Amino acid sequence: MTPADLFSEFTAGFPARKFSAGLLMAFIDLYTEIGVPGAGFGSYQDVIARFPRQVTTNGGKRANTLIVAKADGGTLSLRPFYNAAERFFRAEHKRFDYPSCAPHATQAWADYIQWLDALATFSADELAELRRKVADYVLAALKSQAFDPASVKVEPPLFRMLLESFDMTAKKGEPTGAAFQGIVFGFLRADNPHLQIEIDKVRTGSKRLQRVGDIDCWEGARLAISAEVKQFEIKGDDVPDLEAFGNETGRRGTLGLVVALGFCDGVEELIEDIGLKPLSTDDLLRIVELWDPLKQRTAVASLVYYARHVEKNSSLAERIEAFLTMASEPSAAP
Repeated sequence: MTPADLFSEFTAGFPARKFSAGLLMAFIDLYTEIGVPGAGFGSYQDVIARFPRQVTTNGGKRANTLIVAKADGGTLSLRPFYNAAERFFRAEHKRFDYPSCAPHATQAWADYIQWLDALATFSADELAELRRKVADYVLAALKSQAFDPASVKVEPPLFRMLLESFDMTAKKGEPTGAAFQGIVFGFLRADNPHLQIEIDKVRTGSKRLQRVGDIDCWEGARLAISAEVKQFEIKGDDVPDLEAFGNETGRRGTLGLVVALGFCDGVEELIEDIGLKPLSTDDLLRIVELWDPLKQRTAVASLVYYARHVEKNSSLAERIEAFLTMASEPSAAP
């Protein structure tokens, strides 16, 4: 059998026994390691006459794979050479359709005595060329499943960008506080998809609407989260105004949030003392930075909904949409 004949036989059987590629490469590597090429051997039997086959492992168990005695007195197993071939296809070249079956493959070595006979007669150059052809054939036959970064569309973190850069100062035709209230609504909506979120226009008056906070989040009949939204930096003098809100959320067992642009020194501790949780824009950012694209999209869509259908303010809605258009440009994404 010539190298061409062996390669033809290999390709014919490859679809049914893909592991035969690694086995053939392992045979070549084993023969090369023990010095078979150019030694004048005419068959596998000649090889094992010089390098006797070991029928037991070093642990004394029956050898299921091909193990031969080396000239220096040690032994050499087919398995490490097969493992290397399998790593070549699967790990290095991401051909995951190549089977992960080293124990089965190396136990099947005896089905390929005719290959071992032929390989014993080939020169070192013929073995190297045959090995290269086998590797190239498999790489061409099996599709690479390597990760392609170009296949992933990276979405800019638009809600995070809003928190970082959107001007929340009320512009002409916009009610004061609406921009920040919409952002907090978007945050709560995305971060609590299991809750029903209630919100109205700014300055509507939550008491008149029989609500607890500016934004109420319900789990059925239970108020789970309620938030007071303050588009300014809260000072110590502002804390007494939050006590009624703290009492009501405490009475209901509700998580009460005070969300503000910031807090003066020591104010966060005062707010926590009345049973509320202070959240600044920096706190929101730390949370939003952990969000996946779906949460980012949900929060942005909720903000747009608030501006268009709750606040019903064209000026604010158009300013938000202009910012989102600009931020969506590839050059704008961080």
